[in-house]
Amino acid sequence: MSGPPLPPPPGASGWPPGRASPPFPSRSPIVDRPAWRQGRPGWAVLHLAIGLGIGFLALFVSAVIGVIGRTQAQIDHADDGPIAIGALLVMCASVVGWFLFAYVGWSLGRRWFLFGLLVGGSVAIAAILFSAASA
Repeated sequence: MSGPPLPPPPGASGWPPGRASPPFPSRSPIVDRPAWRQGRPGWAVLHLAIGLGIGFLALFVSAVIGVIGRTQAQIDHADDGPIAIGALLVMCASVVGWFLFAYVGWSLGRRWFLFGLLVGGSVAIAAILFSAASA
């Protein structure tokens, strides 16, 4: 004489008895993102180019803001140190900001805020450095 059959073990299909278990997620959250945010090499090179383009535009804006009210003689005799530091800061912040915008898993509004904070802050600091260098 044999007893009743045992129920399936926990975690197996059919557990708890009478209900089917939900399927386990088999995909990574990165796979659910659009193709341009998944971190493939071709897209990363494109994001680098976009970040550099944003950096050149931001560098132009900060240079224009930094030389407002300066004479040609003041601009010609500007110190190179603060200008180099400001240019490096703007370029690096633009590339890093764009990469974070593309690849961080936050909401769109938080990513725009972070990107604007990094690029806008670097433009403001660079404009101050450019203005101080040509004083």
